[in-house]
Amino acid sequence: MTSLKERIRAAQDLKTQPDVEIPEWDITVDVRGLPSGDWEAYQNKLNKLRIQEGQSGAEMHVRSNRAEIVAKALFEPGTDQLVFTDLREGIAILSKKSQGTVDGLFKLVRHLSGEDRDFTQKVRDAEGNSDSDQS
Repeated sequence: MTSLKERIRAAQDLKTQPDVEIPEWDITVDVRGLPSGDWEAYQNKLNKLRIQEGQSGAEMHVRSNRAEIVAKALFEPGTDQLVFTDLREGIAILSKKSQGTVDGLFKLVRHLSGEDRDFTQKVRDAEGNSDSDQS
């Protein structure tokens, strides 16, 4: 029997939405949820920007941060290959695209990452997915 640490490490808990069509760009991609470390970094950047620039002054930076989240989540269909292997380039490209399209992808990544659910919902989801062979 494997240790709890090994079971946690091996768990495939990042969700993927395969074959997402983006008609504005005439492409299809796989979109994956991001690990907690990426979300924490995103939240920390937002909090830092809000403190430094005030709530309204941070709007443009938030857009580029959303582009970063999206760039980390787009994959070539059916592969483990990121669309933007160079993150800076991906952010630069996405920052110049339609806010509506990037925001829609951001919301999908947020959903796949479980970031759009409150703690109670996350616990309910985890309880529904628990294995009966745990000891």
